[in-house]
Amino acid sequence: MAVARVAGEIDISNIAPARRELAAGVPDSACGLVVDLTDTAYLDSSGVYLLFELAKTLQSRNKGICVVAPQTAPSTRVLFITGFDKVMPFTETVEEGLAQVRSDAGAARPRGGG
Repeated sequence: MAVARVAGEIDISNIAPARRELAAGVPDSACGLVVDLTDTAYLDSSGVYLLFELAKTLQSRNKGICVVAPQTAPSTRVLFITGFDKVMPFTETVEEGLAQVRSDAGAARPRGGG
């Protein structure tokens, strides 16, 4: 499992390097990614789009994703306004995020039997 802690600002001025780093940070051996926005001071629409895009990329690789954004994090308001919390796993702690991705990975595994 990979955990990406995003600090500072995510906006149009730095979205390209953020995209590269996040996508490259998930090895094939990982079952998914937890993106921790706890220390993200600013997140604009390009950052929200990046999260959706990243989720689509990871899903195509059969990997899960969960975003961590506590109620007190500045980025959380943007995620609620955009409805992000209704379409993607979203937790308040990294530990909850790890559990969510593990749970999703377990549910996605094919069951034995016939």
